[in-house]
Amino acid sequence: MNWSWLLPSGKGIPVLMYHKVWPGVNDGLTITPEKLREQWTILKQEGYTAISLPEYLEIVTGKKPHSAKVVLLTFDDGYRNNFTYAYPLLKEFGWKATFFIIGNTLAGAGNQKESGPEQKMTLQELKTLDPAIVQLAVHGYEHENMSQISSAQSQSALQSAIEVFDDSGLTWHKVLAYPYGARPAAEMKLIMAGMGIKAAFRIGNKVSEVPALDMFEIKRIDIKGTDTPADFRIKLRKGKLKPF
Repeated sequence: MNWSWLLPSGKGIPVLMYHKVWPGVNDGLTITPEKLREQWTILKQEGYTAISLPEYLEIVTGKKPHSAKVVLLTFDDGYRNNFTYAYPLLKEFGWKATFFIIGNTLAGAGNQKESGPEQKMTLQELKTLDPAIVQLAVHGYEHENMSQISSAQSQSALQSAIEVFDDSGLTWHKVLAYPYGARPAAEMKLIMAGMGIKAAFRIGNKVSEVPALDMFEIKRIDIKGTDTPADFRIKLRKGKLKPF
């Protein structure tokens, strides 16, 4: 029996985390274009609007009033299929989303050996994205697990990512999604703030607080291709399916 209805609804902003969009595949990291449309149709029917990353940050820092019916859509890793399938759907819905990009892919890393759903967007493709629709932000430099490396290594990776973004000619935001959702040592919060990073997203599977309690611990909700419409509605309200 699913006891998730016992969980209180979150009163903040749902931040939804997606990865790959690929025909014929619904799994933990992949959702079909049809199912993505179905989920976003549910959002629209529920009265939600998908806002930009800057709008979200203004709300959670108290600079802008909070509308109860907004959501932040995020996609991790910079897959080419986000460009092929999610981007046109965003334009159709008139919505916005954040793509978290792995820094070294801006220099072409991985594009020669990856194929199919694993293929990453090229720098040229990223430059064709309308920054009013898609906001680009950082997902590490080599997708490092920051819980398994030192603070010095994490800082070095983030500095490399910042440098490659600065050199790319892209419009981007100094915001981080922790690769693997793995948070670094607590001391990294001060280091990241000193580097000019405005916020960092983890997983957490809870609706993100408004105002944010910690700008380097913003929670996202892991959306899976295996989620049913009922699952999706529960996650939207409560962040997770399990009650405890």
